[in-house]
Amino acid sequence: MSKILTLIIVAIILTSSSNAEMTAKTYLKENNIYIITKNGTEKQLTFNSTDSDPIFIEDQDIVIFVRSEGPEEALRKIIMKVNIKDLSESVLTDKKPFEDALTGTHDIYNIYSPTLSLDGKYILFVTEKYVTGSQLVKVEINTGKWIELFSAESFEQIDKAPYKGYFLAGQSVIEDHGRDIYFRLINSSGRIIKKFRDEESMKQFKAGIK
Repeated sequence: MSKILTLIIVAIILTSSSNAEMTAKTYLKENNIYIITKNGTEKQLTFNSTDSDPIFIEDQDIVIFVRSEGPEEALRKIIMKVNIKDLSESVLTDKKPFEDALTGTHDIYNIYSPTLSLDGKYILFVTEKYVTGSQLVKVEINTGKWIELFSAESFEQIDKAPYKGYFLAGQSVIEDHGRDIYFRLINSSGRIIKKFRDEESMKQFKAGIK
């Protein structure tokens, strides 16, 4: 009897531990946002068939996502929030705080690589600003406030010491080979810490960060 009781207790502990480690996951289906909750239940969150790039913010029970609106030849991007409990939606941001030199408007036409910041407070992404290049920005999840970081065509956050919070980025600038994409290690203040010969050498640097 005692052995059976012990096995039951162990099974309960293992199950509880397994459930504690499970996290909810979002995914796309036919351009709508879905979530699989911790208990394995699937739930559809959006129904417009124009949505992408879901990011689950667990401590707020919301999913941040990008919605496309307008005619096919001029689709505008809107960063939205949807509550996973009651499905209520709200706009996080739909305008740039600066004029896009390519379009002459504050509308957002492209959002590249939307990513949750390491502290969970911001959405990071690249969007057009200049005729010759784009800008890495972060938007505060609670307020929609934009903060410009530095010019970038691509980026990746580093989450390991000693470079945690730094970025590996490609920038469109004029240097040794004329106007081209140059790859750098850049800190959160926009200061270039290291320059790489090419994208491959940047990848090798990343692989060496333990």
